[in-house]
Amino acid sequence: MDRRTRTSRLRGISAAAIALGLALTGCASTGGGAADTGGAATAAVSYRAADGSCDAPPRDGVDFDEAQEVIESFRQQTDSLLQTEPLPGVIPEGTTVAFLNNDTPVAALMYENMLLAAEAAGVELQNVSTGTDAQSINSALNSVVESDPDILISTSVDAVFFQDQLKQLQDQGTSIVYASQMNAEEYGLDDTLGGYNASLVNGELLAASAVAFTCGTGTEFVYYNIPEMGFSAVVQGALEEKLAELCADCTLRVVDISILEASPADAIVSDLQAHPDTDFFVTTGDQFQIGLQEKAELAGLNNAFGLGQGSLPQNIQQVADGTQIGAQAVDFSMFMWALLDEGLRKQQGVWTPYTDWERVSQSTSRVLTQENAGEFVDGFVAFPGMEDAYRELWGV
Repeated sequence: MDRRTRTSRLRGISAAAIALGLALTGCASTGGGAADTGGAATAAVSYRAADGSCDAPPRDGVDFDEAQEVIESFRQQTDSLLQTEPLPGVIPEGTTVAFLNNDTPVAALMYENMLLAAEAAGVELQNVSTGTDAQSINSALNSVVESDPDILISTSVDAVFFQDQLKQLQDQGTSIVYASQMNAEEYGLDDTLGGYNASLVNGELLAASAVAFTCGTGTEFVYYNIPEMGFSAVVQGALEEKLAELCADCTLRVVDISILEASPADAIVSDLQAHPDTDFFVTTGDQFQIGLQEKAELAGLNNAFGLGQGSLPQNIQQVADGTQIGAQAVDFSMFMWALLDEGLRKQQGVWTPYTDWERVSQSTSRVLTQENAGEFVDGFVAFPGMEDAYRELWGV
């Protein structure tokens, strides 16, 4: 069935509440506080206000408390790095790190942050331009094999395109850090930041967001899926499962919006116009919300409420201004420093694969509302002093 039109009626039983943090203090009435984009989709729906209050109780059978606990666990500032033990040995002089760069804007941003981490650690960073087609990736990885780096970091290139070179690098003793991909296990690699398990956590967070930000009163939700991104489908599966646990009679539509869409906000407006009963939307691409309120108001919409992940500075500014109900910001700097830390630990034989994936996700991202978004309009920082903390762990 075409995902653009598929509607799934979610069924399930309530899960036991999980102790992820302190509960929020409640939700807000439609049209109030941070949710003021023109009123409710229906009179029965209440939205979380800027002060965290609600003017209506959750519906019977909705596990609102658990949804709030999940959200609150992502509203707390992380208080430590993922790794807290110093490296057992000094970083060898001349250590080389190959970074696979597929030359996209996101990869360029990641490289900039990886360069800062490499400079701090005193390692030599090789910026390997791979492009995005199979031939250019194959050629680039052949050159990596020849250079024989100590560490390889891939955040944007799928191992399916360099399986032979991966085996060669492993045989040569290269430590592999394979992030933001869904298939690490398939290639015998460690799942890490931005990978499969982190995507499951993100899906659960979106489900909790739909319930918590509608104060447990909403029933009709939509997920704006990015079909080009493999993680988006993984997020969708976890979202559906968690929403069924939190709200057995809620409905979730799934609508594709391409990453190449010229105006995602217009696409959202068109979808909400066609589905006026929608109470809340969630998406892995928060950039889709940039400029949404103005377009929604021009279209006379009163149901353009949603939360997205990977929030950009424009999204954070909108939350601070009260024109977006919430956002999930990611600290790309901490993300890249943590990946280099992983590579250094693997080189010294002290790497322990992650198991607490909620903590992994919470370490680099945070749910922002109007209560705290103003602190980060100039850039989101997950853990102040992160750079110095890593230098101390690395002994540099």
